[in-house]
Amino acid sequence: MSCRSVSAAYLRLLEGVLASDVALVQSIEVLSPWVGDELNEDHGVRAAFDAYAFPDGRNGAWWIEDRMHALFHEKGEYAARLERSGYGYVMEALGGMKAGTHPSWNRNRLVLSLFTKDDFHRSRAPTPPCMVNLAFYPVGDTLSLVACFRAQYVDAKAYGNLVSLAVLLKKVCASTGFKPGSLGNVALKAILKYPRSTAVQLRLVLLKASNNGKAGA
Repeated sequence: MSCRSVSAAYLRLLEGVLASDVALVQSIEVLSPWVGDELNEDHGVRAAFDAYAFPDGRNGAWWIEDRMHALFHEKGEYAARLERSGYGYVMEALGGMKAGTHPSWNRNRLVLSLFTKDDFHRSRAPTPPCMVNLAFYPVGDTLSLVACFRAQYVDAKAYGNLVSLAVLLKKVCASTGFKPGSLGNVALKAILKYPRSTAVQLRLVLLKASNNGKAGA
């Protein structure tokens, strides 16, 4: 599946998991996560998601901030893993490829694994990361990013995951000289955190708030 905006992609993912309850290998590509310096999203959908109250009292804005914290805060669940996985080399390689000083064949090796051998254990804690790898793909002057999740709570986390990954793509491009390309989100299992009825209501609220019910599709 592909969509032009982050909002449209989130709605498509939500509709997909509602159609199947548990979707194995759910994927989407956001073709244009950025329009200039603006995140490509339907502002009505974003405002409605931010304000939407989930059954535990958290709202959409809380979940987006939670996903931003996970990826960018030094104590976030992904931040330290990202540094250990070879992120510094990826940045160096991308900058070198853009400058013409790094071999271009390296573009197919820019995959970071956040899941390690220490995550194989029988206890419930510590919990392995949901995002298991990130892959950067430079083509010409454009850089695309694909993230793979072992599991993803679509209702609660998918919008924030898309936003935080888009911000990561923008940051990497700013540091290496590339232009942001597409953004891919792949979940090996897509599920709901909250009751199905909550996701059904959320979808209706977002569609009502969207531009002609399309949310930038």
